[in-house]
Amino acid sequence: MISKIKEIITKENLIKENDNIIIALSGGPDSVFLFHVLRILKDSLSFTLYASHINHMYRGIDADNDEKFVVDLCNQYGIKLFIKRKNASEYARELKLTEEEAGRKLRYDFFNENLKEIGHGKIALAHNLNDQSETVLQRIIRGTGIDGLAAMSYQNQNIIRPILNIEKKDILNYLKQNGYDYCKDYTNELPIYGRNKIRLNLIPYLEENYNPNIQDILFRMSQIMQKDSLIIEKHINSLYDKVIKEKSEDKLVFDAVLLSTLDSNEIGRIIRKAVKEIKGSTKNLENKHIDYANVFIKNNKTGKSIDLTDDIKISISYNNIILTKYVEKNYDFEYNINVEDFTNISETGIKIFIKEIGKSIVLGIFNIENTHNLKSYEFYVDYDKIKGIIKIRNRKKSDFMIPLGMSGRKKLKDIFIDSKIPLEDRDKQIVLADDEKIIWLENYRISNECKTDYNTKKILTMRVED
Repeated sequence: MISKIKEIITKENLIKENDNIIIALSGGPDSVFLFHVLRILKDSLSFTLYASHINHMYRGIDADNDEKFVVDLCNQYGIKLFIKRKNASEYARELKLTEEEAGRKLRYDFFNENLKEIGHGKIALAHNLNDQSETVLQRIIRGTGIDGLAAMSYQNQNIIRPILNIEKKDILNYLKQNGYDYCKDYTNELPIYGRNKIRLNLIPYLEENYNPNIQDILFRMSQIMQKDSLIIEKHINSLYDKVIKEKSEDKLVFDAVLLSTLDSNEIGRIIRKAVKEIKGSTKNLENKHIDYANVFIKNNKTGKSIDLTDDIKISISYNNIILTKYVEKNYDFEYNINVEDFTNISETGIKIFIKEIGKSIVLGIFNIENTHNLKSYEFYVDYDKIKGIIKIRNRKKSDFMIPLGMSGRKKLKDIFIDSKIPLEDRDKQIVLADDEKIIWLENYRISNECKTDYNTKKILTMRVED
């Protein structure tokens, strides 16, 4: 058994000399098996072994017992252990994810933190042949393509799976023969989750009624799909390099003419690769989004844009197809001007630079008889209708104003939507307010409450300069 796994590690180049290997050690049979295998091989393969354990805290005393078991195991063999306690249920609510997704994020984030602390190396996961067959079946049921059927691989970036070709029964036999204890998670034996149902119900049914070697067949199929997927990936990468014109952290620019001449399936894969590049994953990207993008690109109408999925947008600008990711930035700003300060404001005005958005606002005060000096690109209001401190700021949640010519108030959010102000630009719009109301909104209009009338004696002017 040990020699078989060593052969895979060597063949797949999973571990290099002087690597730091962190094993994800839950305490269950698979991870304990991998722990002992790597513990035995660490000297002959010249790597350093560490362990990492997450206590998700939703199994109460059982989770605490698992943690104690892992601590004792690592102490027994002198393996450095990293431990984190975090309630996965609460974390899921906090991030608006399922418990499964939250738990996965917790684990991988923690493993990578540990790896960063100790230096170069890899994270070893204890997925086995049975896990692979369950994953393939699960993806078939959900609907997938070649990439999905490839399922898990021996290595994916800094993740390695040295026992991916080992059957569960062989793992349990090895632990029993060597007298190695492990923890049992009773929830794995309950057919209450989709994956559990596949393991406990579907696979035994397929083995009994169709093929007793179904898991081996599914594993071999996943290996074939991985090879085919790599061939397709090589082809798409070559096309991608030809059509890409510009790339940054949150924007990719493609040659619209070249891209539109490609086959729809090639375009779809390029879009998937692009989304993964700027978003980090293709989660929530469905076939309907790819079809939508294909039609959009083939039509090639400049000035058009569509929201693809989540915060990803595709737009067309002449000969460019542009994929952008909305990155929420903190543009919060507020500059206050006391009434006393206005004694120093003349018709020439004062300029206030807003460093957060790189723009300036110029304010001036005129007597009503000097309105002939007003510039066409300036806005103006009745100065005496301003109450208290003038605030130069960006929008706040639930902001509203009464726009000029209206009697009812309107939310700024609705104004931005009606004015087609892009989401990424809304926090950069300047709001001029006093202690009671919004006086003026950049790129829109003044408040009806501050308009000039026959009683106006002074006016406040405002304009924006980039």
